[in-house]
Amino acid sequence: MTNLISYRGGSLDSPSLPWERVAAAGVQGIELNWSDGLNAAAADAALTPHGLRVTSLSLPCPLDDEDLPARFGEAAAVAADLGAGYLFTSTRGDDMSLDQAAGRLRQLGDATGTHKVSVALETHPELCTNADRMQETMAAIDHPWVGVNYDTANVYYYNHGIDTVEQVTACVDHVRGVHLKDGNGKFHDFDFPVFGEGIVPFDRVHEVLQQAGYADAYCMELEGPAFNREDPDDLADKVARCVAHLRSVGIGG
Repeated sequence: MTNLISYRGGSLDSPSLPWERVAAAGVQGIELNWSDGLNAAAADAALTPHGLRVTSLSLPCPLDDEDLPARFGEAAAVAADLGAGYLFTSTRGDDMSLDQAAGRLRQLGDATGTHKVSVALETHPELCTNADRMQETMAAIDHPWVGVNYDTANVYYYNHGIDTVEQVTACVDHVRGVHLKDGNGKFHDFDFPVFGEGIVPFDRVHEVLQQAGYADAYCMELEGPAFNREDPDDLADKVARCVAHLRSVGIGG
């Protein structure tokens, strides 16, 4: 199966690169930041002329916000209209027990599952720091529409002595979204390089996900000092180089 290559591109009002330049780099989809009032018509009007489409929506997830299920339900309805399969989010449960956090995340799954859209929790502390913690958290949530957003480099950033292929293999049944990012394998090293210049074996990660039947987008999350949105020419060149590397190892249509 072919997984679209997407790009975490900011919002409609503030894209990290003009959409035409994103498309020219070979990107096919966009992970779009949620904003109040966003609708499918506005997103399509901005992206479709450039051959792009929304593959996921990104929104914050403060677990103590009582309005969160309604907001996620609203975003899921828009995602469904756009043909996007999941909502990307990052959250923490520091101020509550795992059971309490899991209960609130189940409410989000109820809200998004109505639209057949998943919630994908980023590879961040402390609910999804690594595969072991992901499995523990997912067991506590126990909801078919709540899973993991696997980030190929964050597992190195937040952990010592870890291997991204082993990690994705261990959590693959819970993967609902993917962030592709290269890294140097060092703990808390935010200097994420252009794809192919780090240690992440994207082809092997892709093989694990393919064997598990993952059919959604691969979203490039290009952050750190190498990817400076204040220099659009350099950023556009690096986005294109990342896409070219993925295609060279058999990823993307």
